[in-house]
Amino acid sequence: MFGKKVIPTVLVSLLLLGNMASPSRADQLGESIEQQQDIQNKKDQAQGKLNKLTYTSDIMKNQLAKLETEVAQAQTDLNQKKLAYTQAQNQVTLAQKELEQKQAELEDRRLALGKRARGIYESGQISHLELLFQSSDLSDFITRMEYFTKLVDNDRQLLAGIEEQKVQINQKKSELQVKRDQAAKIQAQAAAVSMDLEKKKSQQRDALDQNLKAQQAAFDEVDRLEAESKALSEKIRKLQAAQAGKGKSGNGTISTWPVPGYYQISSPFGWRTHPITKKRSLHTGTDIVAPTGTKIYAAGAGVVIVAGWNTAYGNMTIIDHGSGISTLYGHQSRLDVSEGQAVEANEVIGAVGSTGWSTGAHLHFEVRVGGNTTDPLQYFPN
Repeated sequence: MFGKKVIPTVLVSLLLLGNMASPSRADQLGESIEQQQDIQNKKDQAQGKLNKLTYTSDIMKNQLAKLETEVAQAQTDLNQKKLAYTQAQNQVTLAQKELEQKQAELEDRRLALGKRARGIYESGQISHLELLFQSSDLSDFITRMEYFTKLVDNDRQLLAGIEEQKVQINQKKSELQVKRDQAAKIQAQAAAVSMDLEKKKSQQRDALDQNLKAQQAAFDEVDRLEAESKALSEKIRKLQAAQAGKGKSGNGTISTWPVPGYYQISSPFGWRTHPITKKRSLHTGTDIVAPTGTKIYAAGAGVVIVAGWNTAYGNMTIIDHGSGISTLYGHQSRLDVSEGQAVEANEVIGAVGSTGWSTGAHLHFEVRVGGNTTDPLQYFPN
């Protein structure tokens, strides 16, 4: 009698354990899908950050190229200003030499006149009477007077001419010095502009280097999240396979459009090459626009393996259709089925909503084959 009681007790215990194991795997599956969605969002954020960094990098590169052009132009301008200053300085030097030459010539002329004056003084003052007595006649006297007068006037004109040339040269030197000083000032300004541009170019290059480092960090983050997402997809595949083996499965076919009468696709399934990372990223399902409360129908016969709340998908249902095929229905306003329930194709399982991470009423419809997402529209060619 004791043995007969033990056997039913053991059977009941095993059945309870079996029933407890199934919800545990379902919970794991729901958590894994939520984690995968969270990873996808983080990856999108990382790619968005990378996109922003790359856009900023392009702007900075253009600014740096512009600065390099400006620096080159400023350097050319500075070289021209240096040449102008050198030429102005040479002109001042030549004018100074010319002035010194005229000064020496003036001194020589003054010395010559001084000697002549001393000679006249030492031989006695020449007067008109002396010239008259020394003259043989009146004509000779007039000739002597004219010669003497011209000699004195010529000496005076020579001195006056040299003085005038000296004044002109001195004035020319002053003007050249002004030009030279202006050239020096312009040269200093050009040097300051060139130095400022070089400083800006250096700062821009440092900022660009920091940007590129941040880009690389974002690249690494995207790669890490991509690897994590792939690992989680494998985990989901295994969990779905385990769930499928616990209940009645369908015939592995999908034939019913989940929201009849509504065919507007706001975001299709598909791989794309990211314009910045050049890596492929996937929208894992097809978003079908429909009003809140629109009935959702099972796409095929099968067993409900998940029916509950998910942070990303909100109210979510997953149906195992057999042959490794499953469908996911996200963002529902309500759930009309429960885990472990067998459903037929075209059976109502819930209603369209905007729960979870959603910006408007729609159904996120997802198809997985062997745990891997695939394009749901391929099952509905028409």
